[in-house]
Amino acid sequence: MAMTTGWTTKMLLVLAVAVSFIAMHPVYAATIDIVNNCGDVITACSQAGSGAATCYVLNGGGGTQQIDVGSSWSAGAIWGFPGNSGDPATGVLARPQADLAEFTIGGSNGQDTYDISNVNAYNEAIGISLPSIAPGDGPSTQHCVPISCTIPDINTFCQAPNKLTGDPGDGCYNTDGPTATAPTSGTTPFKTACPDAYSYAHDDQTSTFTCGTGTNYAVTFCP
Repeated sequence: MAMTTGWTTKMLLVLAVAVSFIAMHPVYAATIDIVNNCGDVITACSQAGSGAATCYVLNGGGGTQQIDVGSSWSAGAIWGFPGNSGDPATGVLARPQADLAEFTIGGSNGQDTYDISNVNAYNEAIGISLPSIAPGDGPSTQHCVPISCTIPDINTFCQAPNKLTGDPGDGCYNTDGPTATAPTSGTTPFKTACPDAYSYAHDDQTSTFTCGTGTNYAVTFCP
């Protein structure tokens, strides 16, 4: 009887500690709304790390798909391209021809990180907004603020050394972006057009943004 009582007491203590830890360190799940405000249908895709891509056909004028990324979504990316191909294989082909909304949900120190990347290419106007912000968090410089990137005339914009991608992404390749360690004649036009977005792989200082984990996001095409 004494052994049973001791075991029960230990279990109660363990449970009390676990409940206390959860109360002090709540786990927040995040959602991301993907919205197509463009005039025509697009296909939007999402992918975490090297995992499989999932693609959604979104009608123009507000077609929306919500994805639940939980409390941890590492190296996540969302991109879009014209047309109604829900085929993930086509989405994977389009990714190097597209600008990306990038996320790490549930990163270190209770922070998410997010950015817009033109490192590979640009093809669709895109914005990241914050429908709800984590409890106790709030906006400040490069912290928990909306960001966007719009290049109105991609054909005029896309000059050498950069070049148009063609189908399926219908974008403009940032020829120097993936390998540059400093601004180049190829990356600078991207940065001038979209100062909040990555223009080359090491363009971190003005291009990375954070919010407290528990924030919900919206990725809008043609914001």
